Amino acid sequence: IRRQLCLLLNAENIFHSMADILLREEDLKFASTMVHTLNTILLTSSELFQLRNQLKDLKTPESRNLFCCLYRSWCHNPVTTVSLCFLTQNYKHAYDLIQKFGDLEVTVDFLTEVDKLVQLIECPIFTYLRLQLLDVKNNPYLIKALYGLLMLLPQSSAFELLSHRLQCVPNPELMQTADTPKPSTGFKRGSASNIDYTELLQHFEKVQNKHLEARHQRAGRAEQLDRRVVL
Repeated sequence: IRRQLCLLLNAENIFHSMADILLREEDLKFASTMVHTLNTILLTSSELFQLRNQLKDLKTPESRNLFCCLYRSWCHNPVTTVSLCFLTQNYKHAYDLIQKFGDLEVTVDFLTEVDKLVQLIECPIFTYLRLQLLDVKNNPYLIKALYGLLMLLPQSSAFELLSHRLQCVPNPELMQTADTPKPSTGFKRGSASNIDYTELLQHFEKVQNKHLEARHQRAGRAEQLDRRVVL
């Protein structure tokens, strides 16, 4: 239904509206599930090709506004937040987020989502990201973010997949050419410098703290229910 809506109506408006609604959602588990679903649609649906291109470069004020709007709701799900940063080429912020994962409650569901993100990185949608691994000097935070995901994973098939991909990252010394002194042509994020990434990171921490409290409350209620059943 959402994919058809994006075809018939303006996809940017639909995602903007849904993100605004989920930002006010009080059922945190539902919000996390919805964010995961919307993110999967955003990253994989052919109907959203133009929207992905719009977000990939963040060249316009509208695209930067949409990124910030999505980000605030995507914070309900840590792994989808990182995937949004990968999509928008905000690699340093993706690395900063992954550093925060050490303070989160790592569950089986969390690791499953990291596994799925690794699978997505190997898909055609992230071809540009994989090609940027050739430019080692200008994309250090992309490489550090991918290594961060690798360190989060147990030694599974996803671990092997990402490990093999990172083994393909070339030695920067071997990539130098005769005209090395020329100005770098690597990707630059100058156009998005007006985004307050520190404030976004603080918002991510705030939302995740709410999720941690909600999980503990649900666990407490479940424990009380078990005791009543035993009695």
